Amino acid sequence: MQADNIVDVIALDASTNNQSLSGASQAWAIRGFRAQQQDVSFNGVHGVAPRFYTGVEGVDRVEVLKGASTLLYGISPNGSVGGNINYVPKRAKGGDNENAIKLTYGDGHQFSQQLDLGERSEDNKWGVHATVFHRNGSTATEDEKSTTTSAFLGIDRQGSHSRLYLDGGYIYNDIDNPQYRVIFGNNFIGKVALPVADNDAKYGAPGTYRHVTEKFGVARYEYDFSKDLTAYAAFGMRETKMDYFYNEYRLNAAGTSSVRYRYNNQINKAISAETGVKGRFETGDLKHEVTVAATRYEMKRYMANRTGSFSVLSASNLWGRNTVSDMSWQEPLNDVNINTGVAFTDVISTPNDAWTFVVGARYQKIKQTTYPGYNNTNGTSEVTYDAHAWSPAFAVVRKLNDKVSVYANYMQGLTPGDLVDGGYANDGEVLAPYKTKQIEIGAKFNTGKFLTTFDFFQMRQAGTMDIDIAGQTYLSGDAEVRNRGFELSTAGELREGTRLLASLMYLDAKYTKADANQGNTQMGTPHWQAVARVEQDIKSVKGLSFSLTANYQGSSYVDAANTTKIGGRTLWNIGSRYEFNGWGHPMMIRADVYNLFDKDYWNALSNTSALYIGKGRTAVVSWETRF
Repeated sequence: MQADNIVDVIALDASTNNQSLSGASQAWAIRGFRAQQQDVSFNGVHGVAPRFYTGVEGVDRVEVLKGASTLLYGISPNGSVGGNINYVPKRAKGGDNENAIKLTYGDGHQFSQQLDLGERSEDNKWGVHATVFHRNGSTATEDEKSTTTSAFLGIDRQGSHSRLYLDGGYIYNDIDNPQYRVIFGNNFIGKVALPVADNDAKYGAPGTYRHVTEKFGVARYEYDFSKDLTAYAAFGMRETKMDYFYNEYRLNAAGTSSVRYRYNNQINKAISAETGVKGRFETGDLKHEVTVAATRYEMKRYMANRTGSFSVLSASNLWGRNTVSDMSWQEPLNDVNINTGVAFTDVISTPNDAWTFVVGARYQKIKQTTYPGYNNTNGTSEVTYDAHAWSPAFAVVRKLNDKVSVYANYMQGLTPGDLVDGGYANDGEVLAPYKTKQIEIGAKFNTGKFLTTFDFFQMRQAGTMDIDIAGQTYLSGDAEVRNRGFELSTAGELREGTRLLASLMYLDAKYTKADANQGNTQMGTPHWQAVARVEQDIKSVKGLSFSLTANYQGSSYVDAANTTKIGGRTLWNIGSRYEFNGWGHPMMIRADVYNLFDKDYWNALSNTSALYIGKGRTAVVSWETRF
């Protein structure tokens, strides 16, 4: 599998699914909770990673933490609670054949070129790694074109008592005529049949685009005062500039379609910092690993978001009219978000690590100020949300033997609450941050050739709903959704030359405290998801291997009322890899075909009543040489 972005990387984990809503904006769900690029961390720091770009050409690996993670990372900038994704940047490793050239063609008619250069000093203390990437051409979606130019630089110094990491990047991404989601007008669901899925259909209007420029940098320093005491600090900055003209495609109850155009320009600036101390000591037979950390994230958004009106489409009016009258570039300060927090954890171990206990807590303060302008309804007044919360965490691990361990944990996630407005009886009230409370138990089995994990989890997330008190309507933070299920994953070598990776998730996601939808299944959350991949080496041809992947996603509801459902689907991918030496250098040729049988399907979105058309059959080939 040749992964270009986050969605490609996490596709081999059944606990995640694609929740993208356009060809220009990717999103995903972890354990049924939606997340976006804005919440990806970079080398453990929130707010620094590119905000609107999900390419992974400058990344060594992508770490996926499933479940609530406020204790570890703090509140996510965009409030994701299902899990956390962390970018680990590329580093110079030293040795031969570290430099590489890679050429890729496919997924429509896109051609990409990538150069990786790495070098370490003779004493191995200093390392420099650079990645330069360019891609352009039309995608597999009709009329959609994409151009990307990016550069990443990583510098590290490994001293006897200290470590320094400096990382930076520049990205320009231009997408023309992107595909877009399909939304539903009032009373459409349950009144008119959903359109038949057709992966050749286009719901993004011609002439639309998104232009994004991302610049970011982060520094991390660690110093060992002794073998048992380490201090660290990290500081990062990001600036994102986006020019976005897009459309909404709506299906109406009358059987017609409408299009509304939107224009959003913004400059987004973020500063993130973290500092902490890690120490080890013993009390009797117990070993302690204590961490105290403080974090601060500040984001300023200068934005002018303008919306046109819907126009009904017909044979003579295929894509409607653009009624956005003002598309000039403007930079009013829209909002400022500041998240600060302090965390404490103690990892307690008994002799031989037979038992491990984790206790910890994070104090999180959230302040959000929204300013008057194009995007707000608060007239000429600033509106400030200011709240705080404690998030405790507990975990226990029992090591039964060298191969088997069992564990249990209680974790919390946080999402900013609301400052009530809109005509409620409690307008002006500050609702506390919404907590997601997670309980998980599981087991891990490591036989040497196979690693298998199995767990049960339950996550309860608070939210808002209207309540009636003495004939008046109040906005309450007592709503709740509950995601409960189990996960099974295994990976290893069945026999020499045969490798298997498989995962399965069952998810029961319900609105447990809500208005009219209480007891219903959450929209866009299938009960069953499964992925299986087998890779086989061909013994008669050294360096040649083939792979087969199956990805199953069950049926899911399109709406919270559970009146309309889309069917499940299974997608098949095949691939091959050939590694050899040519002209004295290691080389690799890869070829992959995705959605082999050209399956037409819809993806139901979990955050809104909408659909996004799946991608049809595509192929990608690449050639890479190392020197």
